[in-house]
Amino acid sequence: MGNRRQSSHVLVEADPSHPTVVDNPWHALYSALVTLTLGVLGSTVLPVPYAFSKTGVAAGAVTMGLVAAANDATCCMMVRSAAHTGFTTYEQLAGWAGGPKARVFTQVSLILLLYGTLCGGLAFLSDVARVMVLKGFPPGVAPELLQRDGRPVMVFTVLTVLLPLCLQRHIREFEKAATVGVVVVVALCVIIVSRAVALGFPAIARGELDVFGVKVDEHLPEAFAVLGFAFYMQPMLMPLLKEMPVGPVGARLTERAVHITLFGVACGVYGTVGIFGASIFGIKTESNIMVNDLLPGHPTGTLVLYACLLVYLCCGMVTTHFALRSSLDLLLVGPGVPFTWPRQASETVGILSAASTVALLFPTQAEKIFALTGCTAVCLVCYVIPVYIHLAVRRDVRRKAQIEAAAAAFAASNTYYTPPADGADGLHGLDEPLLGELGPSGPGRCGARAGLVGALKGLVWAVREYAVSVAILAVGVGFSVAGLYVGVTDLLEYLRGGGDGGR
Repeated sequence: MGNRRQSSHVLVEADPSHPTVVDNPWHALYSALVTLTLGVLGSTVLPVPYAFSKTGVAAGAVTMGLVAAANDATCCMMVRSAAHTGFTTYEQLAGWAGGPKARVFTQVSLILLLYGTLCGGLAFLSDVARVMVLKGFPPGVAPELLQRDGRPVMVFTVLTVLLPLCLQRHIREFEKAATVGVVVVVALCVIIVSRAVALGFPAIARGELDVFGVKVDEHLPEAFAVLGFAFYMQPMLMPLLKEMPVGPVGARLTERAVHITLFGVACGVYGTVGIFGASIFGIKTESNIMVNDLLPGHPTGTLVLYACLLVYLCCGMVTTHFALRSSLDLLLVGPGVPFTWPRQASETVGILSAASTVALLFPTQAEKIFALTGCTAVCLVCYVIPVYIHLAVRRDVRRKAQIEAAAAAFAASNTYYTPPADGADGLHGLDEPLLGELGPSGPGRCGARAGLVGALKGLVWAVREYAVSVAILAVGVGFSVAGLYVGVTDLLEYLRGGGDGGR
């Protein structure tokens, strides 16, 4: 492990553009915070008000807390596993824990999740662009094509904003653009809160948004699925960890950034946008809140807001693209291959072209298909695989501890042992006080007491280790089942409707 860490340090020094060459802990923490914030929020913040309109305030808040805690635990598992093994990629950790098959399985799961997320982000980009043209321009000013279809604006935004951002070499070079994205999110929160307060929380007043109750209908699983997939950052975490300061300092800073991002930023933003947004529109809350009219009677403000949101959505997709490109690069050329700009550019253009093509040709169908793959992949990547790697690390720690304990016991036993003289009985070489301590009744009492203490310690360890793991898996599998139910239902409705159905 020491040699691996040393060679990694040499690579960093050879690359003057690497963020850790000129870095300090506070700057590293800030960089990690803004990068993870955009990676977590992304386009996920837009359907959260719809989820709260179905779950109610209390149930939605509890769900957020559970999902945030589960994702926080698995993220910390990944960081500590990387520190234990010396590996800094998701695939390498899975390969260390389960061999080549586990590594390939993890690669497939990562690519499915990240590619589906990227396609979904582009679909949201198209929706926001269409609404921006409809509500931001006076009637008859914008071309009719742009009023009916947001895909031309989507393509323009991808070429002028998303592509240049995605061409960056390091994920932490994105921190300035990520800061702009965070400012846009704060502005969105201010607008939604201000309007909800000014209107007097109309949905709550009309009884459309329950504070403690839950509306049980066919859309409830979809609401829980939205909140269940709103906190994942594991695929983006590993490339970021590679660029953090080396050693325990980097691991601690990364864990701190995870805690702040999930419990402080994500819960705060989701709770603000979700509760206040649902309190404005109630049962009319759309699955993308930007389809609702946030600034009625202010076309110029609407145009500016939606244009900023297009940039924000691009910022959110950069971290997803970076993680996807890292996985594909590892799959295509393997670890440790020197960086080249032609390969970087070709991979970036290829990924964005493939995702844009799907979003252009099959916008509605792709959304339904990737809803199914996304449910499965999120469960695997964010819950199942991290727990599997964590348990493998714990087994390795116990194995090493047992070896060290056995070595220490053997060394201690040698202090009481004198090699026997030629022809002498080996028992007479033992120190007399030791023989006196190990009388007929001594070992029995000590052995029973030690056995009881060991059993209790083992029980406590098993409860602590496996109870947390089982709870994490229950959260992940539960929300994935809800998402699969919604995805299958939507897909069946679409097929029954001959391609015109679906929400």
